Amino acid sequence: MKIAIKGAGVVGGFGCGMEQLHNSLVKGKSAPTTISIKTIGGVIVTPALLADTSRLIAFVDKKALRRTDHYTRLALLGCYLALQDAAMLDQQRKRMGIIVATGYGATCNVSDFRHPLTNGDDLGGSPTRFSNSAHNAAAANIAISLNEKGPNLSINDYDMSMPAAVLTACQWLEEGRADAVLVGGVDEYCHAMGYYRHRLNGKEGGELSIPREYAIIGEGAVFFYLSLQGNEPAPYGYIEDVQMGRYGRTALRVPENSVFLTNTDGYSGRDHEYVHILGPQTRTASYTPLYGGIPVGLGFDMALAALSLRNNAFYPSAEGVLNRSTQENANGRIHALEDQELCCLKLG
Repeated sequence: MKIAIKGAGVVGGFGCGMEQLHNSLVKGKSAPTTISIKTIGGVIVTPALLADTSRLIAFVDKKALRRTDHYTRLALLGCYLALQDAAMLDQQRKRMGIIVATGYGATCNVSDFRHPLTNGDDLGGSPTRFSNSAHNAAAANIAISLNEKGPNLSINDYDMSMPAAVLTACQWLEEGRADAVLVGGVDEYCHAMGYYRHRLNGKEGGELSIPREYAIIGEGAVFFYLSLQGNEPAPYGYIEDVQMGRYGRTALRVPENSVFLTNTDGYSGRDHEYVHILGPQTRTASYTPLYGGIPVGLGFDMALAALSLRNNAFYPSAEGVLNRSTQENANGRIHALEDQELCCLKLG
């Protein structure tokens, strides 16, 4: 299998677009904002990496966005940026598939729809909120906005959603179900998740203690325009293999002569296990603080890997990463990849 990455679109707490993600990668950090969460015990103030979707009006008319929510706008912006990056925005797209991965889904809209019903504020229910609370709302809106009639799929398997989506996209291309696939992940922040993350962070009596700077709350969208390998070189390289499984029962096959991007987000409770899989001398890096703790974070790792391949550079881990499990890049310097391959690894 060799699937070409023709374009990528990203939006998150680091900014909007691959170049802004690259700027954060070079700096080694993103600047979080502060959010306030009202609880029975008082107001919780915590940092978060939130995304701005204002750039979407450059692609979609404001009137068409009136009934869309933040979650859908994140997904739309990621898709348009990926198509623009692949120079396919104004081109005729034939048989393009769409796959959207998400860990939280339309959680905020489900809450917004249910709450007025349960407390009696809105006995009829808002049709707009209801439509936006459907699990496939983002994928449907993407198809409508792009006028695409190819295969369309939404995948929800929490932090394994993104690898499942990429694996499905590669299978569609190999089987000829589509000539190209727009595949990506999207998750938004909401106060319910913010409070849960805060509790998980060892605050307010939480059972787990995770360094605050190591697991910042995040949101955003990341999409890729994929096609089979053609005559023209792919600007971001190629996907050669996608593996999923239970590594505890069988030995994990990791490619030789590779460097690894580990998704050590501080929330899975598995971060310490990377050393047992890769060994302490394996060259690794983690960039989670650039985009925050988010179920589809592996998609952002793929985007960062694509940037590394484009620039033939392996960047040191982002600031705030407690990478005690594997060896950091020597002296925190940027190294040439040379003939090495990149592998994105996530323990769910």
